[in-house]
Amino acid sequence: MPRDALIAHRYFGPTPGSGYLTTGLSHDEAHRLIGANVLAGFEPVAYTRAPSGEQLRSRDGHPLTVVALHGSVGIRGLLEIEQI
Repeated sequence: MPRDALIAHRYFGPTPGSGYLTTGLSHDEAHRLIGANVLAGFEPVAYTRAPSGEQLRSRDGHPLTVVALHGSVGIRGLLEIEQI
């Protein structure tokens, strides 16, 4: 993970109203969250490029990495890591 980053976690719950967004995670918190999800059976997949091959970017134009947590029912959460 980049040293200087803004990290947010978006959880997609089983119902539309049960999801949430947590911002301001530290690198340690992000690593623990990914590890806990791996133990729970989710597969983390990191995306840094758009389908066109271009680097993903935040609204501010900073490079962006998205870690999707894939499970048997689809994507359950995303970690958005904006490099600053």
